[in-house]
Amino acid sequence: MKTHYSCAELAAMKLPGLPTTEKRLRDRVKSEGWASRQVPGKGGKGGMRTEYQPPKALLSSIISQHIKSSPVSAVTPALALPSSEVTAAGLFSSAVLPVAIRSHELKDWQRSSAEARAALIGEVRRLAVLAGTEKAIQAVIALAANGELPAHLQAMVSVANAKSGVDGKRTLSRRSLYRWMKEAEQGFTALAPLQRENLKVPAWAPALLELYQRPQKPALKWVMEQLPSVLPSHITPPSYWAANRFIQKMSKVDVQQGRMGKREIKNIKPFVRRDTGEMWPADVYTADGHTFDAEVAHPAHGRPFRPEITTVLDIATRRVVGWSVDLAESTWSVLDALRHACIQHGIPAIFYVDNGSGFKNDAMSNESTGFMARLGIEITHSLPYNSQARGIEERSHKSFLVRAAKSLPTYMGADMDREAKQKAFKITRADIKTAGVSKLLMPWNAFVNFISEEIEKANNREHRGLPKIRDAAGKLRHQTPNEAWELAVSEGWKPTEVEAHEQLDLFRPYKLAKALRGEVRLFGNTYFDAALADHHGDTVRVGYDILDPHQVWVRDLQGRLICVAGFEANKRSYFPQSFQDKANETRAKARIKRAAAHIEEAEAELSQTYDALPFIEANTLPSMPVVLAETMQITESATRPNLSTMGDYTLLTWLAEHPEDWTDGFRSYFNKRASEGSRTINNALDEYNLWGELNKTDFRVAV
Repeated sequence: MKTHYSCAELAAMKLPGLPTTEKRLRDRVKSEGWASRQVPGKGGKGGMRTEYQPPKALLSSIISQHIKSSPVSAVTPALALPSSEVTAAGLFSSAVLPVAIRSHELKDWQRSSAEARAALIGEVRRLAVLAGTEKAIQAVIALAANGELPAHLQAMVSVANAKSGVDGKRTLSRRSLYRWMKEAEQGFTALAPLQRENLKVPAWAPALLELYQRPQKPALKWVMEQLPSVLPSHITPPSYWAANRFIQKMSKVDVQQGRMGKREIKNIKPFVRRDTGEMWPADVYTADGHTFDAEVAHPAHGRPFRPEITTVLDIATRRVVGWSVDLAESTWSVLDALRHACIQHGIPAIFYVDNGSGFKNDAMSNESTGFMARLGIEITHSLPYNSQARGIEERSHKSFLVRAAKSLPTYMGADMDREAKQKAFKITRADIKTAGVSKLLMPWNAFVNFISEEIEKANNREHRGLPKIRDAAGKLRHQTPNEAWELAVSEGWKPTEVEAHEQLDLFRPYKLAKALRGEVRLFGNTYFDAALADHHGDTVRVGYDILDPHQVWVRDLQGRLICVAGFEANKRSYFPQSFQDKANETRAKARIKRAAAHIEEAEAELSQTYDALPFIEANTLPSMPVVLAETMQITESATRPNLSTMGDYTLLTWLAEHPEDWTDGFRSYFNKRASEGSRTINNALDEYNLWGELNKTDFRVAV
C-alpha cells in the first residue's frame, strides 16, 4: 500500500468526510496543509505530479477500504504454509528457534488455530507498510469487531482465538496480535495454542490405579467400591465419572500395565511389519506345530484325540512346502515335514522357528551330527513368547487348518457352540464305549488325505500378503502361493535340490558313539562290523533309521562311510528295538502302571465295608466356625509338593501317579477346561488315560 495519493485517487475512493470531486479535494488539501511530494507521472507539469499524505485518522479509513477490496490471494499468504517447521517468506524470520511443541505433535484444532493466526498477522504486517504496525493492528481489530473483515478472514477470527468464549463472540485484541507477531518469529508451531488439558495427577490416582491395574482385570465399579477403604481420611474419593475420565485420558498401553502381562500387552503395542517383497523362494522357511482343533480317530485304538500337524511355510511365496501329521509335536514330525519340504521344493538358506522342543534339540542343532549342519541350513530361533515375530506362520494355521477343523462335527475350538461341543463329546465317548468306533470321528487315513487336500487348496487360494495381478478374466486380485512360486521360477530362480542318492542318508539321524572291538552301541542295541576294528576307541557318527533297527550307518567325524553295521544280540535285548518302538514301550509301561494303581484302588473299595452312619438331629450338631475357601491353608509334607501352585499339565501328571489326591474340585476344573477345548488338558488326559477319572465322585466328599 502507498502512503501518498493524488487528488484524483482520493476522489475515486469516495471516503466518508471527503469531497468526491478532484477540484474540491485540491482546495481541501491546500487549506488543511497536507504534506505533499512530487513524483514522476502523467497529468502534471513537466511530467511530474503532486501526491498528498492523508492525516492518520483518514488513513485508517483508507486501510479498511483496502482490506475489503483486496482479493483473497493477496491477503492470505500464510494459508499455504507447509505442515513441517519451515519459515514463510514475508511472515517468519529466516531462523527457526526451538519451540516446546513440534509440528507432528499438533492436534487438528491446534494446527487450525496456528494457521488462522498466521493469516491474520500476515495481513497486519502487509498493512503496516502503509501506516505502521499500530495503525494496522487497530484497523484489523475494529473491522473484526464490526464483522467487516473479508469473509475468509472474519471466519478465522474465532478459530485464531482459542478462548473464543461460550457464545463464540470474543474477537481480537491488541495484546493478542502483538503476542502472535512475536511468537511467529520462532516458527509456525510457536503460534499453536498450548494444550489446555489439566495434567495434574489427582491425589487419589495412585490408590485407584493400584486397585485397577491387577491381572484379574477388575471392573471400575468394583474399584470405586474398594477405593474409600484404602484412601487416607483427608483425601475425598472421586465420583465414578471423574475416575472414568482420568482413566480415559491415560495412554491405552499405560492403563493396561498390570492388567496385562508382558506377553499379552505386546498385542496392543506397536510392531514391525516385515517386508518380504525382495525375497526369493527358499530364502527362508518357517515351521510350527499346530494341535488340530477337531477330534479324529486315533490310529492305534480308534479313540478320539487331536493330532499334531507340523507345517513348513516358504516366507517369500506363503506356500506350504512341507507338512507332517503325528500324535504330538516331536523332533521326528518336524524332521519329516522338513524332509518333505527339501525334497519337493529345495533346501532353504534359513530355517526360522520357535524354541519348542521339536526344533531346539541336539538332533537339529548339533554342529557335527545335526540336520541343519548336514543340510547347510542356518537355523534361527525367535524370542521366547514372541509369536508375533512369526506372524506369517501363525496366521497360516488360521487360514486353512482352523478352517478345515470347522468343517468337521467334532470341532473343539473356542468359538464352537458349547452345547454342540458337549453333545459331540458325549456321542463320541458313548460310541467308543459301546461299539469301539464313532461315525463322528474321521478315520486316520482319511484324515491324512483330508489335510493333504486342504493344504493344496490353501496353496491355490489368493493370499493378501502377495502382490496383486490381473488374471485372464481381467480381474485385479492377489496372487496365490503357487502363482508366486511359478513366477519366481519363470524369472530364473532355481531351487537347491537334494540329489536322489543323498535323500536317504541326508535325513537319517546321527548320534556320536565310541567304537569298541568292532561294536557300537545305540539305544541299548549292539551293532557289529569287522571294519570297526581299525577304529577301536575312536568316536564315530552312527546313523539310524527311526523305524528300522536292523542296521546302522557308521561314519568317521569327517563324514566318510566306514561300514553298515548289523544288529548283534546282547543281554539287554534279544531282538532289535528301534528308537520309535522303545519310546512307545516306555509310554505304554507308564500307562499300565497308572492303570494298575486305579485297579488296586477299585479292588480296595470293593473289599472294604462301611458301617451305616448314625442319624444325627440337626439341633444336636455342634456349632462350627465357617472357614472361607480363600483363608484355608494346606500344610504340605516335606515330600509332597504344593498342588495349588502346579500348572495344569504338571498337576495332571501328579494326579496320574497319585490317584488318591483326586478331588471333585479337580474333576470339575479339568472337565470344564476339556470342554473348552484346551489343547494341554486334552492331550494330557489322552496321554495318561484320565477321562474315566473325571466322571468319578470323591467318596470323602460324598460321605
